Amino acid sequence: MSNPVEVTCPAGTIIGRVDGRIAHFHSIEYSHIPAPFDDAEPAPTGKLIDASTPHPERTALTITAPLGATDTDDLPVVVHIHGGRFEMGNHEDAATPGDALASNGVILVRIGYRLKLEGLVPFHDDRVAHFRAVDDVSLGLEWVQKNIEAFGGDPTNVTLTGQSAGANVVLWLMRRDHYRGAFRRAVALSPAFPRLTFEQRKKFIRAGAGIPLTRGSLNAASPKQLRRGYNAVRTRYITDMALGPAPLDTAEMAEVDLVISSVDEEMFNSSAIHDTLKTARLNMAAPGIGMGLKREQYVPFFKALKARNPKHINGEFFSANLIRRWVDQVAEGAPGRVWQAELTSDARTRARHSADLAPLFGAPPYRAGEGLNGWLIRYAHTGEPGWPEYKPDRTVLRVDLSGENAELVTDPLGYLRGVFREV
Repeated sequence: MSNPVEVTCPAGTIIGRVDGRIAHFHSIEYSHIPAPFDDAEPAPTGKLIDASTPHPERTALTITAPLGATDTDDLPVVVHIHGGRFEMGNHEDAATPGDALASNGVILVRIGYRLKLEGLVPFHDDRVAHFRAVDDVSLGLEWVQKNIEAFGGDPTNVTLTGQSAGANVVLWLMRRDHYRGAFRRAVALSPAFPRLTFEQRKKFIRAGAGIPLTRGSLNAASPKQLRRGYNAVRTRYITDMALGPAPLDTAEMAEVDLVISSVDEEMFNSSAIHDTLKTARLNMAAPGIGMGLKREQYVPFFKALKARNPKHINGEFFSANLIRRWVDQVAEGAPGRVWQAELTSDARTRARHSADLAPLFGAPPYRAGEGLNGWLIRYAHTGEPGWPEYKPDRTVLRVDLSGENAELVTDPLGYLRGVFREV
């Protein structure tokens, strides 16, 4: 049985557990949520908090830090936001353990947020571009600013990372109307955005739930009604995330340093059966146009994808449509400094959606302090990515998941630019 460890900070006295030279503080509730569809409020302070046991069902955060770190150590902090299509995932995500970072002098904080309707249905009296899922994370970042020094962290040296839906949150928090200075730099891994806005989809949720989409009605709704409302939009847009912040206007982004990346075979797993059946021509016709492909681009884009990978044309199409288009949009339009990377397969792992998490966070079979994990440690310490900025020459780092075979390439996503309709 592990020993307890205690930290006193403005939030209260927090009791975690020790694993070797690492301290773990699980499922700290950083907010108070009055009702499921209400905005969160800062959590009460000065409490005795038992953080020794994970509670992934809570809207909370988990901290992994070097044992014995104090408020004079000024360690860099990485705050990570999990993915999961805004319908799954939590702050205890096993794919992003913090031991490798903590053993190399970096504190990891993983923040959870509300999902599905509770996190993503906006109301008429909300602020512009307001989503409770994003606001939850913003409150979590405020908690970090007020409390992380007691765990040994430097609140002025926070790197915000996120993958897939979590990268969506990261980029949304970089909007000028959301950015509050709670992080110095950001990493967006395979960002995903819905192709249609909530306004374009809300009629299906209303029909499924059978109630008005008002705050009062949804707070009073039964779990069954909420499930039916979400499932109605989820099943209609099966090739897309059902809900999520959108559209992202890069002109609205603050000038915050950003590393943005994609993996080489993003959606090859989910499209494997389609590629086996060779249905690319069919899928890129009516369904593809429904997914935003411009009609006049159907033939040239099919040829471009076939030339890239004739055995995985569907995989290439879904990867471009669901992930890479957003990577390109942000790299092209963000007003701040941007570095872009493309991660490829190594001898152990195919570079498919989420495959970058294990090497980045030093989870098996990858080793702490090496490869991509070593890169994240250095980036958190120095803020220097280690390769040229994307602009003005559209320079991109291509490197495998082990952090080897690195090369600089020019404009690898140019083949999809202008192919899809804007959201």
